[in-house]
Amino acid sequence: MTTTSAAAWTPGPIPDAPTSTHRTLPIRVEFARQISQWRVRGVLIVLGALPIVIRLAFLIGGGAPPAGAPADGRTDIAAFAQASGSTFTAFVLVVTGGFLLTLVVALLFGDMIAGEASRSTLKYLLTIPVGRTRLLFVKVLVSSTVLVVGVLLLTGMSLLVGTISYGAGGIQVPAGPQLDSGESLLRILAAVGLICLHLSWAAALGTLLTVYSDAPLAAAGGVVLTSIVSSILERIDDLGNARSYLPTYNTDAFRQFFAARVDLGPVADSVLSCLIYALVFSVIAVWWFRRKNISS
Repeated sequence: MTTTSAAAWTPGPIPDAPTSTHRTLPIRVEFARQISQWRVRGVLIVLGALPIVIRLAFLIGGGAPPAGAPADGRTDIAAFAQASGSTFTAFVLVVTGGFLLTLVVALLFGDMIAGEASRSTLKYLLTIPVGRTRLLFVKVLVSSTVLVVGVLLLTGMSLLVGTISYGAGGIQVPAGPQLDSGESLLRILAAVGLICLHLSWAAALGTLLTVYSDAPLAAAGGVVLTSIVSSILERIDDLGNARSYLPTYNTDAFRQFFAARVDLGPVADSVLSCLIYALVFSVIAVWWFRRKNISS
């Protein structure tokens, strides 16, 4: 190379580092990873089989009462559970929409990051490389999807089992009329949506605990313990208006959709309370995980 050509030569542009290096954890991959785990499969199997178990319990307990007639003088939804397929579905949601689904949330979200840490795979996930916020977002999104699918599976199986067993009638409102099938289906879907939305506070708390702890059992147990303590405090009348600040406040607001007249006041209070808790817990979880010293 001559002196003139050497002076004229300039290096070409240096290509930028690929911006997609922090997006190397596709959602479908994480979804496949979670579905392959026993806890997720077990949750889906239990939710799918639970309506069958409840139906068998009714068979063991005795025959169905006449449509629209209360059992033993009771006027709650349980007394009319065998009146129709829709009423059976409403009953299943009532008995599972509290503690059981909170336990499901604890199992799904408590294991997200703490489970990776306990298996010593978290540091390898972060060296793919994948950003911590991206990793947490994907895991929360997949766990939320599994939760919604599980609740829909529970609802669908309840409707199927109930319709086969008791017919396709609408919801029999306690001390009220029997709704038509179309309105009953809309009310069931609205109740399912509210249940999933209210569980967001537990999901966000599980996310916070799973990034704080390296033990999945501790993270899941923290969600369950918080739910139990909050439910106990909510039943203490002496606390007065302070009970409205508890995360489980109006946890049964979805039952309004199974009444003759829907009162949206408790529904709105439930939505506002759970969204505030979910936002606070989520922000703290992201902040903590981005600064956490990960060694496992």
